[in-house]
Amino acid sequence: MAEDGESKQEHLTVVKKKDVTPRYTGDACIHWVIGKDSGGARELTMGCTTIKPGGKNPLHIHPNCEEILHLLEGEVEHIVEGDDGELHHFRMEDGDSIVVPRGKKHQAINVGLKDARWIVTFSSADRQTIICDSNK
Repeated sequence: MAEDGESKQEHLTVVKKKDVTPRYTGDACIHWVIGKDSGGARELTMGCTTIKPGGKNPLHIHPNCEEILHLLEGEVEHIVEGDDGELHHFRMEDGDSIVVPRGKKHQAINVGLKDARWIVTFSSADRQTIICDSNK
């Protein structure tokens, strides 16, 4: 280990959230902390998401990866497309997690009275997102 605490291994990186530019999708503020463009991940993407009360992200899919969401705080209604093609609603509270299968439509709505904050992890360092037509 180097004297300043940094590893000599080039692919080992600590990414500080304060150094990551937030991105906005719908009402969601996302910090993409680790992925192919940040942190040197080769197989995963990880981000931190915040949605204000009453806010939501757009209905969307990830055609190339699964997604795991772990709710740190808040109350969220997560809508996920089932194998039957219907949209199913799941109420999530602090500490709850959900797996969204590859290619399934999904959306989060903050139904609580405080900011909802969660960690999202994807099974690809090159996570792809397609926003669904809200009129369908």
